[in-house]
Amino acid sequence: MTRPNTVPRVDQPCFLVICRDGPNSAAPRRDHLKGHLDHVEKHWERYITAGPIREPGKEELVGSVFLVLAESLEDAQALMNGDPYLTCGMYESIEYKEFTNAIGRFIGGKTWESAEAVAHVAAGGPTKLSSGS
Repeated sequence: MTRPNTVPRVDQPCFLVICRDGPNSAAPRRDHLKGHLDHVEKHWERYITAGPIREPGKEELVGSVFLVLAESLEDAQALMNGDPYLTCGMYESIEYKEFTNAIGRFIGGKTWESAEAVAHVAAGGPTKLSSGS
């Protein structure tokens, strides 16, 4: 097992968007698939990753998850509101959370040098320390 490389932190804000399907979502998913794919392909560089979700061991889609790069919550919402899957009313709920890309294959490693360097975040402190800290 190899240890992850330390990589620069992604400076642009990232948002986790969790979309849960409403009842009878299969038809809207099918009907708006082309528009949805056109939208995500057009803006593909703003997605860290995205895709449908299922309950473990099941085939039926129950929603979608998106990790999107955006300057603000409003920017993330504007991007997502261009997606026909959101505008057709297919999703029963849409939740936005600010997300920190900290480790993983897609970012190429980890963003911290040591546990001590990020202890303030784990303790509930600010994600960015001021220059006087």
